[in-house]
Amino acid sequence: MLGIAFIVWTIYVTIGSDVGEDEDQSLLSTYHKVDDQFNKIQKSNKLLNENYDIKFIFNDTIIDGVDTNDIFYSQRVIKNRETRKTILNIGSNEFKVIVQTKDGKKVKNYETDIVVTKTTNHLYDKILKLKDDKIGKFDIKNKGSWNITGKIKIENITGSFMIKTDAK
Repeated sequence: MLGIAFIVWTIYVTIGSDVGEDEDQSLLSTYHKVDDQFNKIQKSNKLLNENYDIKFIFNDTIIDGVDTNDIFYSQRVIKNRETRKTILNIGSNEFKVIVQTKDGKKVKNYETDIVVTKTTNHLYDKILKLKDDKIGKFDIKNKGSWNITGKIKIENITGSFMIKTDAK
């Protein structure tokens, strides 16, 4: 009876907590959709990278191409690596995307959706929707680990990206 009482109590406490209320939005989708469509996402990214030179510019850091490789890394790995580290500032930040064809012609009519989010919750999310090479500006007040995730749509192809970094 004591065991059954603990099971009932555990279920009751879990239902009353906020578990599941702060859903992960990696790649601006649910993890279920990302898992189901991961191969499609990779094919779209490959197609974009083969046809365009895409540069994501965060403050003074340039990241070439769309990729989701950071989705596989823990924050501990991010702390120990040299690239993509501390690309966000406490205070003001700028984000810009530049797209060119492989022969250097400027591409127009592309859209970028981005969310800069703490790894622990969505209380401090910064959401940017940019057209073409417009500059997005946002402020960060908290140091620590951050995820930058988003999508870029060029013509009829949508690529996804994930960047894990920190702010100091």
